[in-house]
Amino acid sequence: MSATGVHTKRRKNWKQKLIPRLILMDDAFIRVVLLDVKCTEYILQTILGKPDLKVKKQSLQMDLKNLQGRSLILDCFCTDKNGTVYNIELQNGAKGASPKRARYHSGLIDMNLLKAGKKFENLPESYVIFICEKDVLKENRQIYHISRRIEESGNSFPDKTHIIYLNTGKTSQDELGELIEDFYAEDPRKMHSRILSQRVKELKETNYIEEGEGNTMSSYLERLKRQWKKEAVAEGHAEGRVEGRAEGRAESEARMAKLMGILAEEGRIADIKKASESEAYRKSLLQEFQLI
Repeated sequence: MSATGVHTKRRKNWKQKLIPRLILMDDAFIRVVLLDVKCTEYILQTILGKPDLKVKKQSLQMDLKNLQGRSLILDCFCTDKNGTVYNIELQNGAKGASPKRARYHSGLIDMNLLKAGKKFENLPESYVIFICEKDVLKENRQIYHISRRIEESGNSFPDKTHIIYLNTGKTSQDELGELIEDFYAEDPRKMHSRILSQRVKELKETNYIEEGEGNTMSSYLERLKRQWKKEAVAEGHAEGRVEGRAEGRAESEARMAKLMGILAEEGRIADIKKASESEAYRKSLLQEFQLI
């Protein structure tokens, strides 16, 4: 087999190793899962305790802008049959789910929903929901419901805005706890929700992710692959000054492919993403696995 054939096989192998390890807490994967609106409905029904909730319209990766042109990309934005709006955000780090970020999400959603000339009373009820890997608010609770209140009386302030934090680091023996367990399940057969299980099974056991043209997960994996290849070529040029340019590029690309395969096999999805963005982090991983 030629060197090119070996490298192509290695790149394909890392993808085959990576896909079975994907979980709903991987942001790119859940975007593909939520393309099936029934999955969005189930997640909202469970978090809000509203089994009859029905999603009427949904947008993924929705781009909102403020008056200054600053952009905010919403992971999932949807509307139910009653006109209530929901913004679901998946956060694997505390930084992206701070209280002020929640405030910004809520305010920018209002600004984009209220059209010129419309009355403030036309603003719909809204929910900003952060699904977090860690306990961002640090009160050791599984779920936090945040709404404004009148301090003097303790009565609710009826502006119809709600912020919810779901701490997936804390589970329980109920439907919400089962949803949290499903967020971390690699094997769809071990998921509690039939709706989520069927969707994940469909994605993992068919060629949809690997070959699905234009779908989010395929684009995400290909973007990672292109980034890693670009870095491998850059390192190969540097090494090529000593070893011969073609040989240097080939060795660097093979090393990157091997690292991706190892990380995929160990389920270290976050490390794959971080390594594609940081040369220093990538080198630390190469050193960790004694590849340099």
